[in-house]
Amino acid sequence: MIINYMEKVVREYLDKILSDPIYDSVCKCEQCRDDIMAKVLNNMKPFYITSKTGEVFAEYSKLEIQHQAELIKEVINAIKFVSAKPNH
Repeated sequence: MIINYMEKVVREYLDKILSDPIYDSVCKCEQCRDDIMAKVLNNMKPFYITSKTGEVFAEYSKLEIQHQAELIKEVINAIKFVSAKPNH
């Protein structure tokens, strides 16, 4: 099985960021969450894995400071974009 591990990482960051009270007014419906995820994933490099070993390596990679900062920036920008023009 091949999966884009970046989807899991983006979902974790999205959940964490949307739980912040700053984003209480942001729509968190499934459509908006999917739109935010799609926007972020389109701007991030995919990270495909095929095994548990790959998953362990991916866990290690997501801890890099620069990678975290880029991901947080992309999630926040996507939240702003989708919130300004919801698809529902």
